[in-house]
Amino acid sequence: MKKGLEVILDTALKIHPALPQIIEIGLELSPYLGSAWQSYKMYRLENRVQEHSEQLERISVLYSNTSLSEKYIQERIAPIVLSDLIEEHEDAKINYILHGFENVFINEKENESLVINYFDTLRNLRYEDVKRFFYFIDEMISEPIHSNGSEEQALQRSIDGKLKNLGLLKIKAKWGGFEGHDINNTREDARLTLYGEKFADFISTYKSINN
Repeated sequence: MKKGLEVILDTALKIHPALPQIIEIGLELSPYLGSAWQSYKMYRLENRVQEHSEQLERISVLYSNTSLSEKYIQERIAPIVLSDLIEEHEDAKINYILHGFENVFINEKENESLVINYFDTLRNLRYEDVKRFFYFIDEMISEPIHSNGSEEQALQRSIDGKLKNLGLLKIKAKWGGFEGHDINNTREDARLTLYGEKFADFISTYKSINN
């Protein structure tokens, strides 16, 4: 597995000179270090480093110029990010993980508990959950249409409940809801909580929610 790490670090070096240090120290302190050395997970990490080289280059530049503590980034934040890059099954979520890491630097987020909580929330969301979350806050995203009684409709209603339970949305009560029935929610039925607003900023790139 040592060879796999060397390949990853060599790829990282081509992206930016500071990136190998972030990855190597992050992996050493990762809570998933034991499982991370499985070959297929190292291969997954290698692919993700290559596929997201532009984001990682921006992060590396920010890391080289940040006023945040090097120990804080290397020992507290980077291990969480590396663990999520290794363990996350859905490739589509990787952008959001890296947006969060990038925004730690852009907004100089020194509150470790807050940053960890954002990453915990993201970890609890599937890609379909994130898409639904952005539907509620971005008028450019079309309203999803599902057949009445379909599995897709059932999933959408379940996701709405999940977003509410995670403290990201407040959903307007409806008569059908009082009767205990499943109901469909539109953009007009929901609004972000304060935490939802801050979380949306955290996982978005340059305050944009179209990525």
